[in-house]
Amino acid sequence: MNQAVQEYIDRFEHQAARLGHYRNKLGKAEVAFLEHVWGPVRDYNFAGLVAEFPFKDAKNGDRFADFIFVKGGIRLLIEVDGFPTHAKNISPGDFEDHLIKQNDMMLSGWIIIRFSASQVVRNSLFCQKYISQAIGYSWSAAYGDLDRDALQIWQTRRKGMIRLAQRQDGFLRTGQVAQEFGITIRTANNWLKRYVSDGTFTPHNPAQRVTIYRLVTNGADRQNL
Repeated sequence: MNQAVQEYIDRFEHQAARLGHYRNKLGKAEVAFLEHVWGPVRDYNFAGLVAEFPFKDAKNGDRFADFIFVKGGIRLLIEVDGFPTHAKNISPGDFEDHLIKQNDMMLSGWIIIRFSASQVVRNSLFCQKYISQAIGYSWSAAYGDLDRDALQIWQTRRKGMIRLAQRQDGFLRTGQVAQEFGITIRTANNWLKRYVSDGTFTPHNPAQRVTIYRLVTNGADRQNL
């Protein structure tokens, strides 16, 4: 198991135990999602990803989502469904309740992505593609009020920063961005934070004051963000 995945699981279990949550363990399908889908897409950066997220439905009932991802204007809700639990043995009442849960989440402003446990394990590349597209779609929905010229400017900047990072083995320093574009360090930092939100870059060492960013795997391929 990737070390970052194990650290994420350990943090989740420690916090769940400290807060007394009865959902304090991740299932095999959820661990597989971290290892084979989210990890490769986000370079094993789990900032903003919350497991077993509790929320209230329209009737004030307690619900849980397998994962949510909130960063900048991005709001994703991800469910990994095991076949026996969600299909084979489900009753008509449980099935309707499951649909109500999904409708409540949509009305609360979430973009919902659902995978089967089998897809996560057997077709992880397919799932990775959907996660990348969902991040891009959510970002566009959040910032869609920008006019066409403003969006074009941000897309042009993004391509320039990707090229700059590719010339340096995928890494980018705030100072290099400032020098390349003739801007202040503060402005360069704001640009990079925006492109972290849309999934293009990730902080190289989130535990420290961030001055180095890394181009996310397949980030150069997401030209529609």
